[in-house]
Order: sequence, then C-alpha cells, then structure tokens
Amino acid sequence: MVRYKYNFDNFSDADWIDHLIKNDPDAIVSFFYKKQRKIFAHNLHKVFSYKVDLLDYINEFYLYLEASDWKRLKTFQSEYSLTTWISVVSYRFFKNYKLSMIDSRGLITITDKWDSQTEEWVLQSDFGLRKDIMKAINQISNERDRKIANLLFIEDRASEEVAQQFGLTVDYLYTIKNRIIKALRIFLKEYNHE
Repeated sequence: MVRYKYNFDNFSDADWIDHLIKNDPDAIVSFFYKKQRKIFAHNLHKVFSYKVDLLDYINEFYLYLEASDWKRLKTFQSEYSLTTWISVVSYRFFKNYKLSMIDSRGLITITDKWDSQTEEWVLQSDFGLRKDIMKAINQISNERDRKIANLLFIEDRASEEVAQQFGLTVDYLYTIKNRIIKALRIFLKEYNHE
C-alpha cells in the first residue's frame, strides 16, 4: 500500500489545485490515477466505441493540463466543483484527441501507439523516429529516467514490467513517463529545427 504525506481524502478543491500546480508527485498520482479515474473511464467509454488504454489517455490528459505551468487548470472557476470541471474538460479533451488522431493518421509522434503501420514506417526509414528518440533519450541527465525511457520507447516494454523492474507502482511510473515525454518533446522540437 502506498503511503502519502497528506490525507487526500480531506483535500478541498483549492488544496488539490495548489498541490498540482506545485507539481507534488503524490498529489498528481492520487488525483489523476485514483480520484478522477472513474470519471476518465466513463468519458473515454462515451467518446471511443472501442477499448482504449485508460492509463495512456489519463497520461495525455495530465500532460494537457500540466502544459505551460498548468495554464489550463488555472482557468478553473470555484463556482463549479473541481470534479465537475475535470469531467467537462476531460470529455472535450478526449473528443478533440480522437478527432486529432483521425485527422493526423499519417503523422507519427512519440506518444503514438507502436501499431503495425507505425512500426512498418519506422522500419522502412533508415533513420526513422526511433533514432531521433534514442538521441533525445541520451540527453536525459537522470540515469534512472534514461533507462526507463529506453525500456518504454525503444524496447517497447510493458509499463507493468518496467515498474516492477524499478520497484515502482504503475501509477508513479506514469508520472515519471510524463516528465520524460516533456523532456523528449523539448529536445525533438529543438533538434528538428536545427
């Protein structure tokens, strides 16, 4: 059982927002992967007619809210409950995310699934996406994060397997993965503009 510094059961909406904006890893895991999990699952079920990986979509939604120093979360108005706000915003996000996936099928990003079409494209390219990702991973200064990134993005290992290897919970691994993805995106953006 995971022990937290705070009793999140007693948190008000203001407490959640304060701790999320401070990038408290315990609050992030508890809020996104535990407290709001049922809402995310419900919204994903409404948006997607097929089965999707819940944790991957929670991860994408977290990155969306966390972008630009939590700019989107800071728009929350206290006249609504945070749970209601999260429900509405996540539903819209998942709908837009689905549309963007359909509109950009030919585009490949580091957060795309390694489906057979993507894998074929990467294998056909001499330099391909994996080579760029490997360059980006080598720029990560934290050795553990670098190893985790290599296992997840290059060796395509399951999150559960990687979490177990490093003695982490899967939820906490997703927090680390979020941080890694941010770093990789920054590097790839700079690298592709050189």
